[in-house]
Amino acid sequence: MRAAHGVRLVSDAEEGTGVNALPGGAYGYTYSPGLPNAPLFAARRYRSYEVHKLDTGKTLIVGYADAATAQLIGSAGEVTVRIQPEAAPDATVLVLVPYSRIQRHRQYAAPNQDGFLVTLCKVEGSGEVAGPVSAGRLGSADHSDHEPA
Repeated sequence: MRAAHGVRLVSDAEEGTGVNALPGGAYGYTYSPGLPNAPLFAARRYRSYEVHKLDTGKTLIVGYADAATAQLIGSAGEVTVRIQPEAAPDATVLVLVPYSRIQRHRQYAAPNQDGFLVTLCKVEGSGEVAGPVSAGRLGSADHSDHEPA
């Protein structure tokens, strides 16, 4: 998925920089998914979230959810969902959450918290929906075994 998104790991010089200030084509890990200035780091820490900033400037949270939640994320309606930073028995579907749909969220995700709760706004017209990338299997933490939808 990283190759398909055209992203590279943040450099040493970029570590701790907010995703909004990074150039497109970068990814990293954060405990602040959804914040416009979420600091990205090169090292994946316990239950941190992977965030991709594409060359287009579009920013995506990479996470996992159950099948029903993945369907909700893929819908165009306003929904409140909980995503997990890594695959688990009850969260096996790799999902992408575009920053452009984030309406409300908790300001941070604590490592011992049960996922990241976020409200996604309704998509008007031909707006960006995103949603499930894979279905029904546990994946590796680096997402290398998943192909984009």
